[in-house]
Amino acid sequence: MIKDSSLLLGHIELTKKQKEFYDIMSDNNTRIVFLGGPAGTAKTFLSVYSALDLYNSDKNLKILYLRSVVESADRGIGFLKGDMDDKFGPYMAPLLDKIDELLNKPEKDQLKNKRVLEAEPINFLRGCTWRDKIVIVDEAQNMSVRELTTVLTRIGRGSKLFVCGDSLQSDIRSSGFTKLANLFKDEQSSKKGVYSVEFSKEDVVRDKIITYLVEKIELLAPNQ
Repeated sequence: MIKDSSLLLGHIELTKKQKEFYDIMSDNNTRIVFLGGPAGTAKTFLSVYSALDLYNSDKNLKILYLRSVVESADRGIGFLKGDMDDKFGPYMAPLLDKIDELLNKPEKDQLKNKRVLEAEPINFLRGCTWRDKIVIVDEAQNMSVRELTTVLTRIGRGSKLFVCGDSLQSDIRSSGFTKLANLFKDEQSSKKGVYSVEFSKEDVVRDKIITYLVEKIELLAPNQ
């Protein structure tokens, strides 16, 4: 049972670097966090967990999940039938997976009934201003500098952005994620509430075979 419409988040064991992100996220002055690292380092999981944690503290918040519609494959699957919800549905899978991991059915029903969760592709953001929203920008390595600039400049009063990306898994030629994450990796940005946190293979929390895979792929990356 859930008490007073509060979400009961389960315990997760964090690495040192993941705890650093959680502490940054919890700071009221934090506005934007770039969260980089290889597959399996719980970037999306921690962002969803943190968004739910913030919602627990303020039930007026909404959680918005953003993702590029670039497909993570060398060959596309082609035209998808249906309306916008049908077309974007497959791209929401990472969000729904994390919600399933963290919440039981009554808790998920509560979010649905209160319309806490929202999801959009990045294509329709110009002119928007986000107020009182926790925005999770996933697969940000598939966004250009221009697209990410559009995303970042939507932030408004009472909102926070978590921008997740993995430079090893970019499906576009001119990714802007690493450029912007490095641009804001300085003390001046931190004072403004903008942080850049980089996970490494030591932070992998999925099957440890992923650590081995990442190590091997890192050797290949400079020669791609």
